[in-house]
Amino acid sequence: MEAVKLTDTYTVDNCGRKEFYGTYYSSEVLSEGKDGQAPKLVQNHGASDEEIRNMEQWLKSLRYIVHGGDISVGCTEEQIEAAEGRLGVSLPAELRTFYRIAGNDPLLTTDGNSKKKDRYLPLDELHVSDGNIVYRMRKKELFALSTDRRQIMFMDDGAWYWEPHMESFCENVMITAAIFAISHLKHSAKGRLKGKLVSSLQARKLAEQQFSDFFRALDTYYHPFCALFL
Repeated sequence: MEAVKLTDTYTVDNCGRKEFYGTYYSSEVLSEGKDGQAPKLVQNHGASDEEIRNMEQWLKSLRYIVHGGDISVGCTEEQIEAAEGRLGVSLPAELRTFYRIAGNDPLLTTDGNSKKKDRYLPLDELHVSDGNIVYRMRKKELFALSTDRRQIMFMDDGAWYWEPHMESFCENVMITAAIFAISHLKHSAKGRLKGKLVSSLQARKLAEQQFSDFFRALDTYYHPFCALFL
């Protein structure tokens, strides 16, 4: 049975009690709201305008950390429109925003560890598969964004599937772009983990240097494997 499309306020599983307003599907509802409260959606849901703005501001902050005032690392409107013409589909708002802010920036779209082979595809490599726009490759694993429901899609045995409890596109971009930025920065410390020599970013020291008096840690978007900082 086709999921019902709804438009109203909602919360997200990993964002506490914060409410967003936008369109979502009944299949994305993790639990119904009680006593007048908004329903809670799974993490991998189509983004609201506010969530896209949060992602945009985060990308701009990361861009400032790694480039200073240089804002020439995004794709132009002409480049985006040319990609849409080639693909025959309009890019969802969140994907368009990502490319407009950071699409030509190797520091935010590729992992500094070349062995991981993790990267966002440049505009001219985007392609459509069964109604999904393939935008990222991690080794041989494909990430795509559904053109209708705007959920991250994955491929297994040649078929696309939806994992509800994966991060949403906006959250995944915020996490991944931060990791990519960190991987390219030089402020790191050497240490041993289980006997192996490893490097780790001195994130607090770097952030304090960059943002001085208004340095603060962000915990709005929780992720167990990395710390996001502003």
